[in-house]
Amino acid sequence: MFFKNLSFQKKLYISCFFLNLLLLSVCSLVFYYYTTASLRNNMQDTIISNTSMLMKDLDSLLGSANNTLKELQTNTDLIPIAKTITDSPKNYFATHVSDRTVFQNTFRSVLVSQEQYGSISYVSRYYDNIGAAYPTGAYEYFSKEKVLEIQSLTDLMENTAFVTYVPPHEDYWWHGETVFSVVRSMRDTFRQYGIIILDFNIASLEGLLSDFENSEDYFISILDPEQNLVYTGSENMDPEKFSTAYRESAQSRDRSVFFPDEFTISGYEVSPTTGWTFILSTNTAGYLASLKNALTVSAVLFLSLFLVMSSFLFLVTLRLSRPLKQLSDQLMHLEPGRNIHISQISGNDEIATLTNAVQVFLAEIYDQNQRLTEARRRTLQAHYDAMEAQLNPHFLYNTLSVIGMAGLGSGSMTVSTMCGELANLLRYSLSYTGQPVLLEQEIANADSYLYIMKMRYEDGLDYDWTLDDSLNTVSVPKLILQPLIENCFQHGFQQAGQEPPLPWKIHIASSRNQTHWFLSVSNNGSPFKEEKLQQLRLRLAQFELPDYPDFDFENVIRRQGFGLENTILRLNIYYRGKAYFNVSVNDSHETTVTIGGPLKPQKTFIRT
Repeated sequence: MFFKNLSFQKKLYISCFFLNLLLLSVCSLVFYYYTTASLRNNMQDTIISNTSMLMKDLDSLLGSANNTLKELQTNTDLIPIAKTITDSPKNYFATHVSDRTVFQNTFRSVLVSQEQYGSISYVSRYYDNIGAAYPTGAYEYFSKEKVLEIQSLTDLMENTAFVTYVPPHEDYWWHGETVFSVVRSMRDTFRQYGIIILDFNIASLEGLLSDFENSEDYFISILDPEQNLVYTGSENMDPEKFSTAYRESAQSRDRSVFFPDEFTISGYEVSPTTGWTFILSTNTAGYLASLKNALTVSAVLFLSLFLVMSSFLFLVTLRLSRPLKQLSDQLMHLEPGRNIHISQISGNDEIATLTNAVQVFLAEIYDQNQRLTEARRRTLQAHYDAMEAQLNPHFLYNTLSVIGMAGLGSGSMTVSTMCGELANLLRYSLSYTGQPVLLEQEIANADSYLYIMKMRYEDGLDYDWTLDDSLNTVSVPKLILQPLIENCFQHGFQQAGQEPPLPWKIHIASSRNQTHWFLSVSNNGSPFKEEKLQQLRLRLAQFELPDYPDFDFENVIRRQGFGLENTILRLNIYYRGKAYFNVSVNDSHETTVTIGGPLKPQKTFIRT
């Protein structure tokens, strides 16, 4: 309701305002989500790329270690010693110092020359053991009983593979360090003489991140070939939650990336060399900062464009609606023929041109309406006068015949009385031209007419009245009741071959309801023929006058009849289409014609 009461300019501006708000909101959201998706994809691509690069570095490190062990496997100084070791209760190297020195010096020499930071150990097929580390040097050997307690070493000894890559684990020699290892068997074509183990400290794995900027934001995790988490570089990460997030991502097979929590992103790749799953993780602080920047930029762009577009729309709608508002003000306060101001326009403003055209059109409409109104008034007045003057001449002829017959038949006062009634009829018909009369005057005129007809038909005619005296002062058109009574004689009593038996009976009644008066004339003559009644209604329907439509009055005058139709047409003109008319036949075959009109008409037709 509030919106309906606003001016056109405000409605137009508010509509454009909200449309602009909707479009800018959609564009800002699209920009934000597109930027967010781009940043997210870029972050994922980066972590996947870095994961692949570091895994290749790790494979390269392990591949180099495997080559080192290949050289030791065929070392001519070590193989003869390994072949001479026999099964004994004590560690062979505890009692053979020179052989122990050869092994340790060879291991140390290889580590130093290849700059491999870690340790190399040899375990014979009888679990004799010796090793060396770089840069820390040699470390003590251990008894066979103690080594046999290490189940993983026993499993490696029984493994028939040439090389085995052991994912991060606690070192075998009770140093309490986490290492990852490469294991090869020392053998010739026919026999295995033990295994050689190259252990890398876990620091070597973390060292792969040394080339990264802000390397402290990254950490590495390793899953063994059975997808068990065996190592993670984060102390705060929940291993169970981390593993669950990885398995869900691996099952979806979407991208090699997952989110262990809302602040961490991880990329993973399975090494074709070791079978390990290498996982590189980093926090999303940079991504969240970029996301915040994108949101800020979106908000600034939205507000800037919104203010600019709102101002622009206000100016445009104001300019578009100003000529229309001026035209609307003229129409609201229009005084026909006086203040239809035709604006002067310049340029190519279509709205101003349209407004000017409407103003010109209004001026022309007013001039034409004035001419049409005057023409219609004159035509209607002539039509009204013509119908009022069309009295049935048969009445005058019949009356004169009755007077003549009465004068010849008797010398009574009846002739004088009839002449008086005739004078009243003629005086009434010639008076009140173009003016309404009171209903009691119509009834008095009809009474004079019935008196004369009674004198003619004597006992062959009976009539009576049932009148509502409160309607005596109602204003009605002249000569509306007498034609109804004449209709009784012409169409009810005197139709050829259908004259009813005497006496003829006429009953006239007046009545009212809350809003209308009614005048009815009943007779016991022949009823209306249905086709004539339909023809009458059709001809009356052609004359609709609720708002004075453009109507061919002259053609109506030529085609319309007298009597009943004349009366109804004049009532419609007088009451401007609000008159009442009805024809009914009761069970006694009496025909009743009823006319009427509003007691308080809004506007009646008055001849000027």
